[in-house]
Amino acid sequence: MYDVGAIRKSLEEANLSRGQIVAIILTALVAGLDGYDVQSIALVAPAISHAWAIPKHTLGLVLASSLIGMAGGSLGLSPFADVLGRRPMVQVALVLLTLGSLFSGLSHVVWQLAASRVVTGLGIGVMVSLTTVLAAEFVNARRRGLAVAAITTGLPIGGVIAGLVAASFLKSQGWTWVFYGGAILGAVLLALVTVGLPESPVFLMDRAPPRALERLNRVLRRLGREPVAALPPPAKPSAARTSYRALFTRETAPTTIRFVVVYLLNVTATYFLLSWMPQMIADAGFHPSTASLVTAVSSLVSLPAGFVFGAFAARVGPTRLASGAMLGFAAGVAAFGLVPGVLPALLAAACVCGFFLSGATAVFYASMAASFPPLSRVSGLGLVTGIGRLFSGLGPYTAGLMFSAGLGRSGVSLVFAGMAALGGLLLMTGQRRLLPRQNQVGA
Repeated sequence: MYDVGAIRKSLEEANLSRGQIVAIILTALVAGLDGYDVQSIALVAPAISHAWAIPKHTLGLVLASSLIGMAGGSLGLSPFADVLGRRPMVQVALVLLTLGSLFSGLSHVVWQLAASRVVTGLGIGVMVSLTTVLAAEFVNARRRGLAVAAITTGLPIGGVIAGLVAASFLKSQGWTWVFYGGAILGAVLLALVTVGLPESPVFLMDRAPPRALERLNRVLRRLGREPVAALPPPAKPSAARTSYRALFTRETAPTTIRFVVVYLLNVTATYFLLSWMPQMIADAGFHPSTASLVTAVSSLVSLPAGFVFGAFAARVGPTRLASGAMLGFAAGVAAFGLVPGVLPALLAAACVCGFFLSGATAVFYASMAASFPPLSRVSGLGLVTGIGRLFSGLGPYTAGLMFSAGLGRSGVSLVFAGMAALGGLLLMTGQRRLLPRQNQVGA
C-alpha cells in the first residue's frame, strides 16, 4: 500500500485511468444537462409569450426566475459539497433539475412556471460549481486546464441539443415537451451518476469524513490506483473549516472580491443574451423555431472555443485569456444589437458571441478552481457564481423593462455589452494581483 503523498503524486502525474475518464465523461454529461436547462426557458419564451399573451416585462420576470434559483443553489446548497461530499450533492442537484423541468412542462399559469424555474435553477446553481471542481479533482495537473475547458464546453453542447429539440417540438408537440425532454434526460443522468460516479478522492483525503479510509480505497481501486495504508492526521479545525469566512481572510479577500465583481458583470450580460436572443430574433420577424435554430448554431460554433482557450491556458495564462475573451464577447453582444435584422447578420453576430463566451467561461472557471483551497473550493465557486446570478437575474428583467419602454435591440444590447467590456478590463488590469498564489488542486 502507498501513503497518501504517493497517491497525490500518482493522481497528479500518471496517465488518466479508465475510471477517471468515466468520471470526466459523466461530469461532462451533467454539464450538458445544465446547458440544456439554462437554454430551454429562453427557447420557449416566444411561444409562451404568444400562447399566454403576456407582456415583455412579465416575460422578463419569468426568464429571471431561473437565475434567482441558481443564486440560491450556488449560495445556499453548494457549500454542502465541501462538507457532505461532491457525489451526493450532484445527485441532489439532478433531482432538483428533473423535478423543476417536469413541473415547468405541467405549468398552466405564469406563477407556476416561474416557481418551477426557481426549482430548476437551484439544481443548476449547485451543478455549475460542482462540475468544474470535479473536473479539476479527477485529472492530473497536465490535463487539468483542458479537462475544465471540456466540462464548460458541455454547456454549449447542451444548448445545441436544446435548440434542436426546441426547433422540432415547437412545430410538432408544443413548448411543454422541451421541458419534458429535460426531465427525461435528468432522470437518466441521475441513474448513471448513481452507478458510475465515485466520490472525489481529493475530498476524501482532505475532509476525512466517516469511513474515509475505506471509501478512499474503494474509489482508488475504481480509478486504477493502489490503496493507501492510512490517512494523514486530521487538519486543525481552523484549517478544515469550510465557511464563507475563509474566503475573506487578508490573503483570500482580494481574489474573492475581484472574482465576484468580474463574474457579476460578465454573467449579467451573458444571461441577458441567452434569455432574450430568441425573442429578439422572433421580434425581427422570424418564427420561434428559426430563433431556436440560430441559438443551436451559435452554441455549435462555440464548441471549439473551450478547447482552444483551454489548450493555451497553461502557456498564456488563464486570466489574460479570460479577459481577452470577455472583451471579444462584449464586441459580439454590441454587434448583435447593431447589425441589420436579417438572418445571416444575426446568425454571424450570435456565433461571435457564442465563441468568445465559451472561451471566457472555460478559462475563467479554471482560474477560480485553481485559486481557492480544496476545503473551500466549491464554497468559493458557489459564492462567486451565486452572487453573480443573484444580481444577474436583474439583467433579463431589466432588459424586459427597457424593451417595454421602447428601447430597441441596439440600445439594450449596447448597455449589456458595456458591462461585459468592463468586466474584461477589470480582470485584465488586476491580473497580477488577482491570483497571489495558485493552490494545487490536489494539495
